[in-house]
Amino acid sequence: MKNLKLALFNILDSPTRSFISVLLMAFGIGMIGLMHFFASNVEAQFQGNLRGVDMIVGAKGSPLQLVLCGIYHIDAPTGNIPLHEVQELRKNQWVKELIPISLGDNYQGYRIVGTDSTIYAHYDLKILQGKPFKKPLQAIISERLAKELNLSLNQKIEGTHGLAAGSDDAHHHPYKIVGIFKNTGTVADQLIFTSLESVWEVHQEHSNDHAEEDELKEITLALIKFTGPMANFSLPRLINQNSSMQAALPAIEINRVFNLIGIGVEIVNWIALVLIALSVVSLVFSLFQSLSSRVHELSLLRVLGYRPIGIFGLILSEGLIISLVGGFLGVALAKIGQKLLSDYAVNAFRYSFEYGLSADDAFLMLLALITGIIASLLPAIRAYTQSMVLTIQKAF
Repeated sequence: MKNLKLALFNILDSPTRSFISVLLMAFGIGMIGLMHFFASNVEAQFQGNLRGVDMIVGAKGSPLQLVLCGIYHIDAPTGNIPLHEVQELRKNQWVKELIPISLGDNYQGYRIVGTDSTIYAHYDLKILQGKPFKKPLQAIISERLAKELNLSLNQKIEGTHGLAAGSDDAHHHPYKIVGIFKNTGTVADQLIFTSLESVWEVHQEHSNDHAEEDELKEITLALIKFTGPMANFSLPRLINQNSSMQAALPAIEINRVFNLIGIGVEIVNWIALVLIALSVVSLVFSLFQSLSSRVHELSLLRVLGYRPIGIFGLILSEGLIISLVGGFLGVALAKIGQKLLSDYAVNAFRYSFEYGLSADDAFLMLLALITGIIASLLPAIRAYTQSMVLTIQKAF
């Protein structure tokens, strides 16, 4: 306890040096915590929403755009594809399951997704209130969406044209909420599901041109699961070469995204490690300078009976206090960054990142503690090995 009091007094006696060390430690720890949070949450969202989808077919364009739109609902579609081509594809021997998706409208920024009953098994949707959609212009939503939009069973909503909020081009053809399903922790929680017939009916009326009825028999894309791994080599090439559609393999496109994200995260982590290394250097110099300027104090402590191990503990305590304060501030900075990142993800992509105290924070504090010990050892050993006679001679 005496060592801690003396160490705290010595730290406060040289606030500038101590502040720099604490600041470098805090920024380094904070950046590592934030980057780990970002990488782990993005990976969890990407992997969790993949749901065993082996291939996506849609209009020709960017394969990555097709994947981001069809699975993660964070991009615009590449266009529409004829329904009859999709139905032919369903008969292929390599296709185990095909889930049609039709996009184009939103309600207050949340996408209205036309599909069929296969969506229930795909996202493991469990209806808590009401019933599944069966007739045109019936829709189901998640508990989360019902709470956020203040919606309840049998309430009617009107979609607007486009996939983002802000459009005044409303379809005066309301959907009726007939079911509320349990939150799944996937992208399904932020979608409004209805039937394909609903989407066709709404857009047919919106266009007010019955001559276009056959043309409206299109969908945006289809999610496909294979019967076996051999389909990866033959089916995408067959579709790309012999149809008006484009086939994209999510696993390949997502790996490209992870590679790009990984490079950015790695760069930031290296910057954080450099800051922590600078913190160590700063702390070592700070403690050595403190030793040089406190010769009188150390000699007095030795005369009063302080043993070398006590001097060692005193210097070590100073380094540990500085590193722990930096660690606490770093974790606090990481939490602030995590909240800001989570709020941005909700507003921009409707994704929810869970943040709060976790085992990762304990790891960050341990990292700060180990850093403080490493930085303090050399000055502490120097103080421990310095003889009593030499200390008193320097002081007087």
